Amino acid sequence: MTKKEKILFSFITNIIDDEKPKTLHVLTRYDISKLLKRIEKLDIENLYITPNIEKASNENADLFIILDDIKSSEENIGIVKNLLSQKIVVFTSFNNDKETDEMMLKLGLQTELRDKNNKIKCFSYNLKTYNNKRSWNNSKGWANPENFDKFRW
Repeated sequence: MTKKEKILFSFITNIIDDEKPKTLHVLTRYDISKLLKRIEKLDIENLYITPNIEKASNENADLFIILDDIKSSEENIGIVKNLLSQKIVVFTSFNNDKETDEMMLKLGLQTELRDKNNKIKCFSYNLKTYNNKRSWNNSKGWANPENFDKFRW
C-alpha cells in the first residue's frame, strides 16, 4: 500500500467513523479492498461501489464518496448533492487546481484536506451543517412588527 493510499484510506475511515452512515456509496474505479477491510468493522448496512455516476443506485445514501480517479464534473456533483445524498466527500487531483476550487466553492463544498506532497485534496458538503439556522431569521422576529406604528417612511 502506498503512502497516499494509507493517508486516503485513514481519512475516509475517520469520516465514516464520525458520520456513522448506514448506507455508503463510493464512486471509484480503484481497487479499494484494503479500505473495505478497514471499514468492515463499522456499522454499515448497505455499501455500493460503482465506477460512474450513471450506474449509481437511485437509493439515497447517508454518505457519498467520490475518489480522485473519477472526473468530478459540476453536473455529476450536482446530481449527487440534489438527488443521492446530503453528505458528500469529493477527492480531486491537483490538475486544474484553480478551476476545481472555484467549481467546488460554487457548489457549496468546503475544503477539508489539501496535501500537495501526497497529492490528496478533499472537499465536503453536509446539508445539515451547510446553512445553520439564525436566531433572527424566523417568523417571530421577521419584519419587526413592534415597529409598525413607530416609523413611517
